[in-house]
Amino acid sequence: MADLKPNQVEKMLVELIELKEKLQGAKAILRHYKVTSDELTRLRQAYADLKEKIQDEKNRIENQFLEEKDYEEAYNDDLLYKGQIKEKNAHLRQAMAQINPTENLSTYDYNIKGEMLKLQVQRTVKVYINGREER
Repeated sequence: MADLKPNQVEKMLVELIELKEKLQGAKAILRHYKVTSDELTRLRQAYADLKEKIQDEKNRIENQFLEEKDYEEAYNDDLLYKGQIKEKNAHLRQAMAQINPTENLSTYDYNIKGEMLKLQVQRTVKVYINGREER
């Protein structure tokens, strides 16, 4: 699709809008069909009750863990390391954005602590129509 023909983008947008309108019509029809019954309602309530009991038991066990110093230290370390990893990832992304910014896909090989590591950087194009990302 290297050479765009006149009005090619406009035609694609018209087709996209027409398909979205058809999808909205299909969704409107589907909204009238509801899966429901007394048995289904009873089962959903039983499921909600069971989920609550499971959460209560989980909380009871976790409260026992809180009494142990090792658990508390590991929990705090977990939170600390996750935050640090998120920050380092952001720094890595910023650094990689500056290397070969014109290439769509770049691959780099590194030897980290005796192990080969392959790092790939992909630059993506996102399309937004009226501020909403098209996926």
